[in-house]
Amino acid sequence: MKPSVAWLLFLSACGGPAKDEAPPLKADAAAETPASVESSPVNPAPMLTGTTWRLVELGGKPAPWEPDGKAPTLELSTDGNRASGFAGCNRMSGTWEARGDSLRLGPFALTRMACFKGMDLEQAYVDALQKTRTFRLSARGLELLGESGRLARLEAP
Repeated sequence: MKPSVAWLLFLSACGGPAKDEAPPLKADAAAETPASVESSPVNPAPMLTGTTWRLVELGGKPAPWEPDGKAPTLELSTDGNRASGFAGCNRMSGTWEARGDSLRLGPFALTRMACFKGMDLEQAYVDALQKTRTFRLSARGLELLGESGRLARLEAP
């Protein structure tokens, strides 16, 4: 016995499979999609603000991280143009201002912990931040530039 056209239309409208329809996709069908069909995610370049920047180069040399592995950081907030981060021993907080590629950082206030190690790095890092006059932002990271050239390079983790 053949089903009537009305019955097939009723089944199609109610979600039932019609003769020529493919079965519904399974929830894990995406996992079965060939890799050549999937699009690779695009990682946008990090933003100057709202990114926690990690120091990777200071004065043209790889940044010396402390034995605990904690790298100096910098974060520029849009909320009141506050700059903050870890300087090598102490936490720091200050201000920032940018116009075009011009960037001014500091002055900074630092907590007053005494550290056996990290104080030299901290002094050099804060000095570089306060000598910054311009910046370059790229997919590789953030370069801080002073009157004499590149002072520091930071990357987004």
